[in-house]
Amino acid sequence: MTQQQKGYLYQSHGAWYVRYREGVYRPDGSIASVQRSQRLASTREFPKKSEVVQLRDEFMAKLNRTGFTPEAGVSLVEFVENIHFPRIAERLAASTVRGYREAWRCHLRRRVDRFRARDFRTTDGETLMRDIEREHGTNLAHASYRIIKVTLSAIFTHAKRVGVVDHNPIHGVSVPKGKKHGRKRFAYSLEEIEMHLDLFSGKSIMVHGQDGGVYTPEVSAATVRALIAVAAFAGLRHGEIRGLWWEDDEDDRLTIRRSVWRTQVKDTKTHEDEENPGVVPIIRPLRVLLDAIRPANAYGWIFPNSVGGALDLANIAERVIKPVFRANGLDWKGWHAYRRGLATNLKKLGVPDTTIQAILRHEGVSTTQRFYIKTAREDAMDAMKKFEEKLECAAPVQQMVN
Repeated sequence: MTQQQKGYLYQSHGAWYVRYREGVYRPDGSIASVQRSQRLASTREFPKKSEVVQLRDEFMAKLNRTGFTPEAGVSLVEFVENIHFPRIAERLAASTVRGYREAWRCHLRRRVDRFRARDFRTTDGETLMRDIEREHGTNLAHASYRIIKVTLSAIFTHAKRVGVVDHNPIHGVSVPKGKKHGRKRFAYSLEEIEMHLDLFSGKSIMVHGQDGGVYTPEVSAATVRALIAVAAFAGLRHGEIRGLWWEDDEDDRLTIRRSVWRTQVKDTKTHEDEENPGVVPIIRPLRVLLDAIRPANAYGWIFPNSVGGALDLANIAERVIKPVFRANGLDWKGWHAYRRGLATNLKKLGVPDTTIQAILRHEGVSTTQRFYIKTAREDAMDAMKKFEEKLECAAPVQQMVN
């Protein structure tokens, strides 16, 4: 049913309605033409039929632009779950899709189940966000509210691309303030990193469980030291550490070609690949700790698990690092605190922000331009050299190097 429709304007129960027809799928897959009606306004606001004709024409013009096919009249829930999610699962990282699904399941689905996709308006989006704010208030961070809006906007961007809507109604919807940060963004100081390395300076690890028992984990102390060093001295993300191969170790630099999320190997967060990898200088203390775990014929994962896959860092933190920290009165702040710590420590040494962005391979906030290490290679090497000189003055590092 692609022909243009004018719509039949009529009055009923104190309101003006427009009637039109559109296609729907029958259970057997065939298409049927059904009659639909849409309320336009109350007769109190528009007592004369001639006054509401413009509203009818505007509404029908919108429908005529998107068409009257079954896809055009799909409910928002059907569109998201049967069309949108399967499509983005083909092209986005599983972790990204999971975030969208959680926002949809926890906050959006039950609030939009009465809408057809093409009938959703900007005012509906604004009402929805206010409704979520009334329910959660400052229990949700501003960033969480922003993710909810981004999820909704991505849905309608897709809907626009496939012709279900003619514009994205989420543009212009405001985001509640919430609380400033959902989680505290911890960063390890250089002194803390030195203590962490010192805790695992022995040949083996003795873990004291909360039940009073003592056990020796399969992972070696040298492996834990190397993990901490890659996180703290190279600033790699959790998944990038897991994704390292010995082939990525080029003596004076690490090339970052992949990341591992759960059991899935994927491109790195900044879409670096074999042809255009991210590069991070290897300073001497990190070189020493990586060499300490390098096998005779090094290939494959730098940090493998017992069955040939990538080591589970969350499991190592839970079973090994946290208990050792707890026994020594230290708090575990997460793997990402090492990456933030590198940025903080470089900043204290007077390294320019753009050089730190290059080392960490961040996207620029204002320009969204990516800063890769190769775009500031000399600055990055000089900055990491300063960091190396600072580290070599620390007693635990001197012991490792000597």
